[in-house]
Amino acid sequence: MASHLLQAQDASDTLEVYKITFAATGKPASSKTPSPSMTVCYHPDYLSATQTYANRKATSWLIWHHKKMLLQIDGKQGLPLNYGMQLKTNVYLPEETIDSTATPETNNSADNGDWDNANEYNGPGYGKIDFTADTMTIAGYGCRKAVINYYYPPQCTNGLISSVTVWYTPDLPAFYLPPFTYLQKIPGAMLMIRITMADGTKDGYKATGIIKEQQPVSFFRPAKDIQVLYPPRLK
Repeated sequence: MASHLLQAQDASDTLEVYKITFAATGKPASSKTPSPSMTVCYHPDYLSATQTYANRKATSWLIWHHKKMLLQIDGKQGLPLNYGMQLKTNVYLPEETIDSTATPETNNSADNGDWDNANEYNGPGYGKIDFTADTMTIAGYGCRKAVINYYYPPQCTNGLISSVTVWYTPDLPAFYLPPFTYLQKIPGAMLMIRITMADGTKDGYKATGIIKEQQPVSFFRPAKDIQVLYPPRLK
């Protein structure tokens, strides 16, 4: 079934891909607990990313931007998600007007009717980006700082993000994935991120390695042992 998900290019085609490895910035709960990590490999048309958590479980995403397709992989199961809904963002640039009536992009095709999962990453309210003059060097790249502050209705109090600090480099192309959809508003690649929750807890990632490599198009296809649930048909 996985073979139906990507047929745009021949498997022998090669792509120039950026690979960024990230380590968690927080301290593990104990010396026996591994630190979370993340690896992102991306090209303008494709993205493959894996987040590994402290419990050693992992979630991966495959994105085909040119086909507006998104696959989430947990274990050996892959779930196609609605590209427009899962990758929308409620974060606005300084010059953008907040549109409370905006709705996410949807695909009305009957063939893709199972791509209707509600967006689970963007909560109520909205965020506004502030670009600062601060600079920092991370993994050999000069970075700039952006801060996203969130605003919520009064009745929303629990489990919400208060702010996100992003250090990004304009020397590398931007990327984004479901847990970090707001990165599509950042003019460069995120190399460090700090997420502050409403209760004051903080979490984040920092880039530890960046390489450019050649990968075949097949690199961005699900492995043959992945069971893709309800794959949409492509016309």
